[in-house]
Amino acid sequence: MQLQPRSGMTWMTRVLLLALAYVIAGRLALLLAIPPGFATAIFPPVGIALAAVLIWGYPLLLGVFIGSTVLNLSISVDGLAQLDPGHFWVASGIAFGTTLQCLTASWLIRRFLGFPNPLVDERSIFMLLILGGPLSCLISASIGPLTLFQAGIIPAAALPFSFWTWWVGDSIGVFIATPLMFIAFAEPRLIWRSRLTTVGLPLLLSCALIVAVFIRASAAEQSNRRHFFQEQAKLMSMTLRFRLQLYGQAVSSIEHLHMASRHVDADDFRLFVSPILKDYPGILALSWSAWVIDTQREAFERDQRRQTGSDFAITTLDEAGHVIPAPRKAEYAPVTFIEPLAENRRALGFDITSEPDRLAALSSARASNLAKMTVPINLLQGNHHEPGFLLIKAVRGRNQSQSSLQGFAVAVIRLSDVINRALGSYPRRNFHIQIEDIGTAQPKVLFNEAGSSVPDYAEAMIWRERFEFGDRQLRLQIAPSAYYLQQSQSFQPWLVLASGLLICSLLGGFLLTLTGRAELIRRQVRQRTLELSAILDHAAEAILIFANDGRIEIANPAAAELLGAPRAALLGREIGDFLPGFNLNHPKVLQAMFGQRCDRMGRHSDGHQMELEVSLSHYELPDRQRYICLLRDISARKQIERLKSEFVSTVSHELRTPLTSIQGSLGLLKAGVAGTLPASINDLVEMALQNTLRLASLVDDILDVEKLEFGQVGIELSRCALLPLLQEAVAHSQGYADSYHVRLQLDTAALPPETMVMIDNLRLQQVIANLISNAVKYSPQGGVVSIHASHHHDQVRVSVSDQGPGIPEAFRARIFQKFAQADSSDSRQQGGTGLGLSICKALLERMNGQIGYDTELGVGSMFFFDLPCAGSLDEVPA
Repeated sequence: MQLQPRSGMTWMTRVLLLALAYVIAGRLALLLAIPPGFATAIFPPVGIALAAVLIWGYPLLLGVFIGSTVLNLSISVDGLAQLDPGHFWVASGIAFGTTLQCLTASWLIRRFLGFPNPLVDERSIFMLLILGGPLSCLISASIGPLTLFQAGIIPAAALPFSFWTWWVGDSIGVFIATPLMFIAFAEPRLIWRSRLTTVGLPLLLSCALIVAVFIRASAAEQSNRRHFFQEQAKLMSMTLRFRLQLYGQAVSSIEHLHMASRHVDADDFRLFVSPILKDYPGILALSWSAWVIDTQREAFERDQRRQTGSDFAITTLDEAGHVIPAPRKAEYAPVTFIEPLAENRRALGFDITSEPDRLAALSSARASNLAKMTVPINLLQGNHHEPGFLLIKAVRGRNQSQSSLQGFAVAVIRLSDVINRALGSYPRRNFHIQIEDIGTAQPKVLFNEAGSSVPDYAEAMIWRERFEFGDRQLRLQIAPSAYYLQQSQSFQPWLVLASGLLICSLLGGFLLTLTGRAELIRRQVRQRTLELSAILDHAAEAILIFANDGRIEIANPAAAELLGAPRAALLGREIGDFLPGFNLNHPKVLQAMFGQRCDRMGRHSDGHQMELEVSLSHYELPDRQRYICLLRDISARKQIERLKSEFVSTVSHELRTPLTSIQGSLGLLKAGVAGTLPASINDLVEMALQNTLRLASLVDDILDVEKLEFGQVGIELSRCALLPLLQEAVAHSQGYADSYHVRLQLDTAALPPETMVMIDNLRLQQVIANLISNAVKYSPQGGVVSIHASHHHDQVRVSVSDQGPGIPEAFRARIFQKFAQADSSDSRQQGGTGLGLSICKALLERMNGQIGYDTELGVGSMFFFDLPCAGSLDEVPA
């Protein structure tokens, strides 16, 4: 747990800064939310919070809780005055889920990956994004919606969708924001800072592009929704206005009735208006109000009581709303006929001039030939609480003069019924309708559906229109309902944003992988460079690396020491300055030297000559070729070789001559030249002669080995028949075998007599004699040494088998080495120098052959050699 960041900033300052960053990032993310659910496809604050906790330690969880609480409070309330404990508990519940999510994610990452972590391999990147994103985000996506459900903010049906959008937004927020935070603040800074241009900028640019596409798609979607809604609202408006015009015609029909008939009684009126009432729902009543002057009042009342058989009187309402006789005045317009009578009997006789709003409309209708509409009024009919209005039409005599006024045709209309009838074919739960009378100083609402408030984001969808009806200015407003906003919402822009941001997050992971792999390669390159530099600097051999033009580019300290010049002085010099005759203009000559060790004369920086062993190789670079030259000072080795050569010369001239004399003298003594010798002296002469022969054989072998090493043995290949040569070799070795009481057996049944080989006859005889003598020496008395020859394909094989003890396992690896013997102690039973098999191998290889063996302890050994048939050779080497 890191309480004090290395920068010196206190942990509480870190906490407050994280809380502020959480709130700001959250508010910005909500700008991408899609109403009405306000589901955002990316919520970067959780990614910022996770990165902060990983970088600066678990105390930063306090900042996560504070930031989430403040953010959710700012969403739910518009000011401190609206804040209540319920808001706080909801916000803190959501903040608890987010904090628990960050705690779990950071613990899992530290547990399974460790942190700080440069994220340079695919497994680390994948594990961090999965543990911190989809896996841990299940916590907040579960706790948050459940908290909202418990608070009654969302219904149970909305839980699955809320969980899904919450989880997606948090996961993508981690995918995008966490790597960006690491680039800005994580350790090791060298690695993360290098990812600013390779990961950070591409990730930000791709996210900005996706957000721009989302904004464009969302704007187009909102525009389409607005256009579709307003087209429907326009049709509704036309339907409603047309229906109101029909209602105006219903009033005019009553005028036509009175103009067509000189006397209309209650029955006539009822028969005439009954069909109209059925066809026009919303008209609560149709009435006829006769125009009565004060002098006619008593007669009019008596006449109406006589016709109706009731206590008809011209009435009005007092301040308490009770029906009272109308006070005396100059003119009256009492309700004379009204239908339906049963529901509207209370209005019969009511003087419509007694109420100011009705009187204003009546006076306007009296002065005009048009139907006039009253302002919204409380109706006398029934127990209706909502306001209605009267549509009044003045009825005159046939001459249509002002003086011929007969009365007024009145329609009592409740606007809600008109709207319900007019718009019955439309899905009404999708719309909220409001109609206002704006012909007064203060607009009065004629109709307003409950719950018609519109969210700010849907304000642009509202259809508003002004029109005139009954000589009054009305304003119609058709707004979308919450149900319509919910049902018509398309999540295509949200899917575009979520899919695009998911692709961006995958791009970020891919770029992290690429940069991580590049960092691994850089590490390996640095490691290999250091290793190669260490090898180059500490190599015992001199190493020079030069280009096609022969200029030395790299020289190690051993080269500087060998050539006697500082390393800096060697760089840029031509390789020919130190290796005269090194001609780079003949690539074939150089290629012949690749992989080979050759001895050349070199030049020291002070000018003296050096004997060097040179090894040359090369490697290809994209734009050039380089040569590697290894140099070794072989002056000491050459000096030893010269001493060896002198030794061989001494053996050849100084040792071989006296040995020959001694061998001859002993031979003469044994032959009796000096007379018959006593038996004891004769045995000593015999022993001396045998030892002299062995010493001469040793000298011959040493000379042969030296000559073979220096290439001084003359091998003259010729085409020879193999069968006679084998027979001759066996015959020459028979005497030696007899001395060991061993029988030689030659088997040539598998060898055609005409088989020819390209060999040096004498040297092959030497090889066969050596193999037979070895087999004889290691065979028991009475044993058999088998010499077998066979021909298969283009080769012949000659094998020599004995019945000896076999070759020990420890000796087999060095059996063809010089001076190698299975028993090297002074008490070994069999004589020999240990040079025979080494000489045989060298001679056979010079004759294009190979030698090998098979052995089994306690059973015996078989040595064999293969030679190519003469007919298979393309050319005979000299």
